[in-house]
Order: sequence, then structure tokens, then C-alpha cells
Amino acid sequence: MRGIYFLMGLIPLTAWSAESFVLDPTHTFPSFEIRHQGVSIMRGKFNRTQGRVVLDPEGKDSRIEVVVDAASGDTGHEGLNQKLQGANFFNTGQYPEMRYVATQVEYREGKPIRAFGELTLLGVTRPVELDIRDYACTRQFLTMRHLCGADVHAIIKRSDYGMTWGIPLIGDEVKLAIEVEGVRE
Repeated sequence: MRGIYFLMGLIPLTAWSAESFVLDPTHTFPSFEIRHQGVSIMRGKFNRTQGRVVLDPEGKDSRIEVVVDAASGDTGHEGLNQKLQGANFFNTGQYPEMRYVATQVEYREGKPIRAFGELTLLGVTRPVELDIRDYACTRQFLTMRHLCGADVHAIIKRSDYGMTWGIPLIGDEVKLAIEVEGVRE
């Protein structure tokens, strides 16, 4: 995944009566884990993300929009990063971004706990449920801006998106963990 970008202009501001947050790209990193040759876990992350989240605990106007820059994938190994950008995996030349959009968010005691949306990867769109953990808000240390964050998780199968190269030596199941922080608009 190259990066996730929340697109600022997709929804008119007048449509958002709930709290709206812009993701902080310096504190938002989608990461992944996948089984490698049946003996180890390969981990990586995407370094470029943007996004916007609207939270409405009444449930009417919640929205999450994220776009990931697929070329920003980083496993800590440059050769592997180049392979992941190629046609067998993220095919970043043809599909430079991944996108997640959710319009349904479940809340418990006013805090988001789950999002139901769709992930588009390699031109294929499939439903993906996000598990939202440890949601908390505070004031940003230096700027005193209102800041919220969470630890977000999901599991997908890469074969659902047509990414079948190397299965079963390279696992089909991908665990996603997303460190996310957003600043209130």
C-alpha cells in the first residue's frame, strides 16, 4: 500500500455537522504483517497517508476517507520494497493508491469501536471492517489543538484483490494495524 490520503474536497463542509478531523500524516501509519515462506512474519508500513474522519456518535454523519500511497511501502529492505511495487504485488505503476471509505461507524459510550467500509486495492473494491481500539483525545502538546487517535486493526486476504502471486509460500492473510492520529478541524 503506497499511502492513505483522506481527501479534503470529497464532502462539502456544510454536510458535516459532527466533529471532523484531518489525519496527521506524520502520526498515521498503516502497517501490515504477512507470513513469509511459512517460517517467519514479514512486516512493513506505508509512509505517506492523508485522510479525513467525521465522527458522529448519533451515527448519521460518520465518514472515514483514506487514500494510501502504495509506493510508500517500507519493509526496511530496499530490494523487497521494489518487488512489492511491481506487477506481482501492488503494481504501483497502474494502481498508485489504495482507498478506504466507510460511512457506517459503530460507537460504544460515545467512542468509535468499529467501522464498516470498503477497501479498493488493485482496482478491486471489497468490504472491510475495521476494529477501532484505544480511541482517546487530548490537546496536542505544543499547539494545544484538539487531537484524537486510535489503534485500528483489520484482516484481509490479498487474493480477494487479485494479488495471488506466491501463495502459499507468501501468505494470503494480511494483518493490518494502523496507528492513527487526527487533528480537529
